[in-house]
Amino acid sequence: MMVVDDHEVVRTGLRAILEPEDDIEVVAEAPSAVEAARQADAHQPNVVLMDVRMEGMNGIEACRIIKNSHPDMAVLMLTSFSEEEAVTSAIMAGASGFLLKNVGRAELLKAIRAVGAGQSLLDPAVTRSVIDRYAKLLESERDRAVDAISDREREVITLVAQGMTNRQIAEQLVISENTARNHVSRILEKLNLTRRSEAAVFAAQHGLLPEDG
Repeated sequence: MMVVDDHEVVRTGLRAILEPEDDIEVVAEAPSAVEAARQADAHQPNVVLMDVRMEGMNGIEACRIIKNSHPDMAVLMLTSFSEEEAVTSAIMAGASGFLLKNVGRAELLKAIRAVGAGQSLLDPAVTRSVIDRYAKLLESERDRAVDAISDREREVITLVAQGMTNRQIAEQLVISENTARNHVSRILEKLNLTRRSEAAVFAAQHGLLPEDG
C-alpha cells in the first residue's frame, strides 16, 4: 500500500502502525498529491491511504487521477474534519472509503483491509451527513427534472400515466401519432427513464397527475 500526506510526522506515524502487520506492506509514500499519482504508477499499490487536504493539488483530485489510471486501486481518504462536501467529492472521485484522522489503530487497520478486499466504507461519524447530503441532491435533481418538462409534455406524461397508447394520446391532443411518440421519447430522455411505466410512476410521485374529482 501507499501512504500520502504532506506532513512527514503523519506519514511516519502511519508507517509505524502499518509496517508491523504481516499482511500489510507499505511499498511507497508521497508528500503531495502530484507525487502520489507518480508513485501509484511506479509501485502499483492495491491500497492508497491519502489525506484530503494537502498543499497544491488536494487528495480528492489525486484520487480522481489515480482511479482514472488504475480503476482497481482502492483509495482510502483521511481528513481531520467531517466535511459533507469533501466526503461527497471523494466518493464521486472514486474513493473506496473515508475516515476521520482521529480513528483508532484497530479501526484504521480494519478499514485498510476492507477496502483492500474490495469493500467500501465510511466512518460512522460522517455517514449520516453524507446520507443527508445525497437526499438533498436527489430532491434537487427531481425538482430540476420536473421543471424541464414543458406544458405539452406534462399533458403527455399525464396521459401516459393513464395507460394511453401513442395513438390514443394523439387523438386526445389532436396531434399526429408520430408527434406523440416524439413527445414520449423526449420525456423519457429528460427524466432519464427507459420505460413508459417508469414515467407513469414519476408522474404520480411528483404531482403531475390531475386530482380526482
